[in-house]
Amino acid sequence: MGQEGPDGRFTQMNTRQLTASIAIVGIVAIAGINTGSAQSPKAEMTRVPQFENDRAVSWKSVIPPHTESTLHRHDRFRAIVGLVGGDLTTVDAAGKKTVTHYETGKAYWQEPMPPGAMHKDVNETGKTIELLVIEIK
Repeated sequence: MGQEGPDGRFTQMNTRQLTASIAIVGIVAIAGINTGSAQSPKAEMTRVPQFENDRAVSWKSVIPPHTESTLHRHDRFRAIVGLVGGDLTTVDAAGKKTVTHYETGKAYWQEPMPPGAMHKDVNETGKTIELLVIEIK
């Protein structure tokens, strides 16, 4: 076992140096220190509940860059407020894409989806989008 010397050539590593190197590697492994070789967890869309009563339910959708939801549908009328706006793509079950621009601070009204229709939300941009959804029961 050797190590690279100041002149670029490998020299022999003594027992004390080898023991110290093994100890450092062990501490890093035990402590779970990220040395850059492991990938960080993939970002996901999240819903943060705001309120629910007998008339409405509300949540904040946080949509990180390059994430997508599962295929789903909306059966109720809803208002959406752009907290942090951006371009959100919806993709229907057949793969047809529609891009909606949500302006920060602006409110939007959406109708229930037609019977049987499904879509997923996809953030194809490089920035996080945050939307406040208020769905009428």
